[in-house]
Amino acid sequence: MGLIDRLRTAISGPRLIDELAILAGQSEALVDRLRRHAVRVTYPAIAEGVARIAEKEATHEKTIRAMLSERNSWPRPPAEVPHEGSNNWERLSNDLEILLLWAREMHQHAMRWEGEGERAALGETLMKVADEAADDEYELRRLVAKLDPQALD
Repeated sequence: MGLIDRLRTAISGPRLIDELAILAGQSEALVDRLRRHAVRVTYPAIAEGVARIAEKEATHEKTIRAMLSERNSWPRPPAEVPHEGSNNWERLSNDLEILLLWAREMHQHAMRWEGEGERAALGETLMKVADEAADDEYELRRLVAKLDPQALD
């Protein structure tokens, strides 16, 4: 590895890991929100669907946490806590928005890991996580559409 490659790695490596730590913190917060909100949903089929999505996202969070741990880094909690919502529709709509933005950012981040060797493997894993999160976003969108935005808890 030449001097330029070492400098590039020294500059880009920690940045990518730091950004991944932020995304991991956002993922943890999202999983916590989805679990809390699944319990509050009054319709069993929707509650089960949200709980299933939360568990899929928890698997993604564990994957990212393992990647960070191997690089001596840990998830960073989000700076601000989004509004919870006053009814099921608002809570899950907020969760949907968070998941949508997270999946988009994860796709962009995964593309930055493209390269050779270990970086390529990490990029592929992150892209798989992002693709699955996008699938979860679609499923959550379907569940939110079944809720009445005017209903009170």
